[in-house]
Amino acid sequence: MKKEHYRMVIAGMLLMLGLGIPINGMGVFTVPVTTALGFTVAQFSIVSSCLSLIGIVSIPVLSKSLMPKIGLRKTAFVGGITGITGFIWMANSTSIWSFYLAASLIGLLLMVSTSMVAITMVNNWFIKKHGTVMGIIAASMGLSGVVVNAVIPSVVENSGFSAGYYLMAVFYGVAVLGGALLLRDKPEDLGAVAYGDEESTIKEPNAVMATNESEQALSEGLTFVEAIRSPVFYFAAIAFISFVMVSTFTQQLQVFLVSTGINIVQVGAMMSVASVAMIISKIAMGSISDKLGAKTTYTGLAVIFTLAFVIFFSTSSPIILFVALLMYYMCAGTPNVLHQLITLDLFGKKDFTAIWGMLAVAANIGLAIGNPILGLLYDLTGTYQLTIIVCIALMIICLIFFFLANQTKKRA
Repeated sequence: MKKEHYRMVIAGMLLMLGLGIPINGMGVFTVPVTTALGFTVAQFSIVSSCLSLIGIVSIPVLSKSLMPKIGLRKTAFVGGITGITGFIWMANSTSIWSFYLAASLIGLLLMVSTSMVAITMVNNWFIKKHGTVMGIIAASMGLSGVVVNAVIPSVVENSGFSAGYYLMAVFYGVAVLGGALLLRDKPEDLGAVAYGDEESTIKEPNAVMATNESEQALSEGLTFVEAIRSPVFYFAAIAFISFVMVSTFTQQLQVFLVSTGINIVQVGAMMSVASVAMIISKIAMGSISDKLGAKTTYTGLAVIFTLAFVIFFSTSSPIILFVALLMYYMCAGTPNVLHQLITLDLFGKKDFTAIWGMLAVAANIGLAIGNPILGLLYDLTGTYQLTIIVCIALMIICLIFFFLANQTKKRA
């Protein structure tokens, strides 16, 4: 790769780092804000929901309107400024509705200006090593949790929640605006070519022909209208929702492991090691998808994910549970890397941004309903047995509908 390609990788990593800051950082403020302002935990938990729920409306609209009109770089700039404003608003909020509105402002452009921009940039800039680059960029989102959890709690404890939100605004602005400064929409903007196009461009004596081949590759695939009229779209959406719903079990893992008799200190150590494994696995799954294909990689990870829950259900041995935990974390980041690659395989590049925008909504639905449903099952039964059975059932549904999506695509 040339320096222009490395520059785009860094830009994408910064954008995904920005995406992780509000997602990983909102929980830090629950106790200090509720204590200072007298809100209930239930009231304040809705603040985090606003980040994902507003995206259900904004992602399909803005990915079809804002991004094509002003481009990737300007979309990232707008999202960065909007997010900074939202955090400053939170720092000065005293009513629960003010927090809801501020979180909604952040969430309005959060996914579009970070994840959607980064994914589209990778499609534009990388033909070879596409999955590997996507894995590296997705893995950087996990670093935000390290940064936020290492710095923000001490700032909040010493200077109050307002200072914490101001620092969140700084972190978010540096990540997203920094990514936007480095970003360029297409290789032509820097006088470069997409990685993987260099050989054909150099070897092809007729430069016009090489350019036309590249443009033809970008135009291949279904239009947005064709995609949403196809059963493949809905099969894929059901598969994505099911996988994402199961991945929200991450929020329940600590309580589940403690319920098996492992002490809280050991659980913390186990989850820390497993979290590192998830960052590594995101990079690895991108590289594997380049070699084996996104569909084969996705199927394999879905099977491993299902087996992890089977082990959770059948044992209380700390060692075996730790193995299952590693299997779980190895697969939990799958939606962040492979769902967009699967979308590209199924529908092509022609209207990728708009199609992925709609399928990202499906993922957000799974994210919004997954944790409440899994938590409710535990509240109703007092154990995680039924919750784990439901997770296994959802993964079987995921595999069935993913198979149907691929078979229907082949027949079409």
